[in-house]
Amino acid sequence: MQGCILYLEKSVPPIGPIVRLLAGALFISAALHAQVSISGRVIDENGAGISGARVELRPSEGPPTIASSDPAGNFRATLPIPGEYAVRVERLGFFLYTNRAQEFDPGANQLVIRLNHLQEFADKIDVTYSPPAIDPQQTSERKELSSAEIQSVPYPGPQDYRNALPLLNGVVQDSVGRLHFNGGDSNQANYTLDGFNISDPVNGRLETRLNIESIQSMDLENSRYSADNGRGSSGVLDLKTRMGDDRFRFGGTNFLPGVTSDNGVYVNKWTPRLEFSGPIAKGRAWFHNGFDAFYNVDSVHGLPHGQNRTSGLTTSDLSRFQVNITPANILTASFLYNLADTNRFGLSILNPAETTTNIRQTLYMSTIRDQHYFGGALLDVGFADTRGLLHNPPQGADVYQITPFGNRGNYFSGVNRHWYRQQAIANLFLPTAHFHGDHHLKFGIDLERESFHQQVTRHDYEVLRDDNSVARLVTFAGIPFQARKNLETAQYIQDHWTPVEGLALEAGLRAEWNEVSRDLEIAPRAAIAWAPRKLRDTKFSAGWGVYYDAITLGLMARQQDQVSLSTFFLPGGIVHGPVATGFQVNDHALSTPRYQTANVTVERKLPFEFYGKAAYTWRAGDNGLVFATAAPQTGPMFYEGAVFALRNTRHDRYDALDLAIRRTFAGRFEWFLGYTRSSTRTNAAVDYSLENPIFAPQMPGPFAWDTPNRVHMWGWVPLPKRLLPHRFEFLIRNTTAAYLVEYRTGFPFNVVDEEGFLVGHPNGRRYPDYFNVNLHFERRFRALHYLWAWRFGYNNLTANLNPNVVQNVQGSPRFLTYGRGQARAFSVRLRLLGRK
Repeated sequence: MQGCILYLEKSVPPIGPIVRLLAGALFISAALHAQVSISGRVIDENGAGISGARVELRPSEGPPTIASSDPAGNFRATLPIPGEYAVRVERLGFFLYTNRAQEFDPGANQLVIRLNHLQEFADKIDVTYSPPAIDPQQTSERKELSSAEIQSVPYPGPQDYRNALPLLNGVVQDSVGRLHFNGGDSNQANYTLDGFNISDPVNGRLETRLNIESIQSMDLENSRYSADNGRGSSGVLDLKTRMGDDRFRFGGTNFLPGVTSDNGVYVNKWTPRLEFSGPIAKGRAWFHNGFDAFYNVDSVHGLPHGQNRTSGLTTSDLSRFQVNITPANILTASFLYNLADTNRFGLSILNPAETTTNIRQTLYMSTIRDQHYFGGALLDVGFADTRGLLHNPPQGADVYQITPFGNRGNYFSGVNRHWYRQQAIANLFLPTAHFHGDHHLKFGIDLERESFHQQVTRHDYEVLRDDNSVARLVTFAGIPFQARKNLETAQYIQDHWTPVEGLALEAGLRAEWNEVSRDLEIAPRAAIAWAPRKLRDTKFSAGWGVYYDAITLGLMARQQDQVSLSTFFLPGGIVHGPVATGFQVNDHALSTPRYQTANVTVERKLPFEFYGKAAYTWRAGDNGLVFATAAPQTGPMFYEGAVFALRNTRHDRYDALDLAIRRTFAGRFEWFLGYTRSSTRTNAAVDYSLENPIFAPQMPGPFAWDTPNRVHMWGWVPLPKRLLPHRFEFLIRNTTAAYLVEYRTGFPFNVVDEEGFLVGHPNGRRYPDYFNVNLHFERRFRALHYLWAWRFGYNNLTANLNPNVVQNVQGSPRFLTYGRGQARAFSVRLRLLGRK
């Protein structure tokens, strides 16, 4: 027995160690049981997931726990102890969500948070805008304009949403109104409407029109953007539009026309905008419709009566529908219609009525999209069909004459164009994977089929000297028909990895193919964001990526265009010509333009609730497409003719330092100040075309939208009650002052001689510096049981010249005479915001 007892003592631990082991196990079990885990989701008022929302869970004592929602709106958080927490959720473009007493039990908890989009007329009076927050999970360089900013800031031409985009750092609008992101051309960006491509496939520009009150936000990613975005090396602009909710809403703006007595009494301006939205089936289906129109009649002083007016009507209508088939399956559809009809386009003191053209342009876009949430994943598929038409005839077929004193005859070119695009997209967001941190994997494909056909009719034109003698006669030969099509495909994979709290790494790979170059284009991208614990409310981010431009159909169809034949009549009776100018395009010798972009950014929350941001961006391209002659040519050699071949020989570079500071105060007012120091240059600054021929060898220089220094400030503030004596306070009650101040370096331009030869270097001169101040006041009031807002103010308050045209022909009597930009103008706006 004793031996057996000794065996048991050796086999069974003593009683003391057993108790300690059991106690440790119970302690660990209790600790695990006490730990609080939260699986949550942030959704909007229609049940769709919201990405990038900042979720803060703050206990009564101790530091808060912070999480960010993924593209499906999901987030996870772990709390140290159970109990009561204050919940705060914010996302730019939404009202702030706060809950001061949310109870969380030990173990697993579910939390669904609903954020409401910003609206001009809220159902609650005490709502607060989300302030600009620092998101440690956001790796891209992202800028956003909310609907409140789009409608509150008094930028020029407020009926067009494109005029609001220069409110962002890094966005420039050139002298003809085209947008440029990150120093790129207007066709080097990717423009989307709720995720679908809306760029013009012929020229790559943003021509689509929308009611600005239908836009929920304009999101711009101009560097470090991830692999799910492509077809644009300078940036990605996504227009997100509104959807109705469970309440019927109606709004209107400027539904009363403007009348002028300038050269008679007539309606000269009318910019009505109407909105109507609401439920189809409450809690399940909704609609939103936004209509706008812009009718204008402009008179030009100095032209004969009856020939001094130009008129135009531009309209758009967007209808959107959403049906929640189930809470996890959301179906959306939309239809957009655009119409632009302008008579005597280009009328001015230098271009009388006979030299103008009439423009009629239409666009039809239909989309359908299905989003399905399952098991923490999101499958997003969609299809869009877009069709457009452009008809731009001249007033007749008389010879067009370009003189130093103005133009005569009928414009020499007219276009009749039809274009089409079909696009299919699919994106899959996988549930969060846990391996040395959290991984958010995303896959997707994008297929686009584009085509166009057009007829370009041209007739002769002449260039005259100041003594009315002919310096050059240009005729055209060849077939006037062009057509082109292209198929583009893209696939991508992307991983967003958070190894530890405050550190996010994103890596992606995108593969693209198009029918023109037929090369497989690989675009790797990587970015990092770090929010160190020891530096609260501070984030450092950096990234690098390869980006390819979309190939525009109009550029590739240039070889099908006509040939211009120029005859030069030199002094002394010498005649040269006819000199042929044409274009060649060899698809098999071309590759898609490839650019690299790198960016470093620092963001920090400053004292007094200010947010500061500093960023440096470098963008370089090494095989851009450009037309160039076979060998360098000087002026006399162009008298023998020139054939321009499309080649991958353009090298561009953009460097920019952006500084920005902003603040949201009193819950709903904003202030922004930004400065950009930049340079955008190329080795091929000469742009050749049949409509605007310039004779010069290809040379380096700045782009025509280069502006080294730009400062702008905007915002809106309430007028202080003590501004007037007590008896007059009612005059400024519910009144805000909105302002925009902008200064920038003048844009560069070319100088040519009377024969059309370039003088000096490309873009060798600059316009005078630009300075503009807009100041408006808006008063909200109630009448007829509705809430209204009446605004009035001045644009270009200081009446600066701010020229946007110049006489650039050296030797002409008006050489370097600048045409005035917008003069000081009084602006009035009346809006119907809604009914309580």
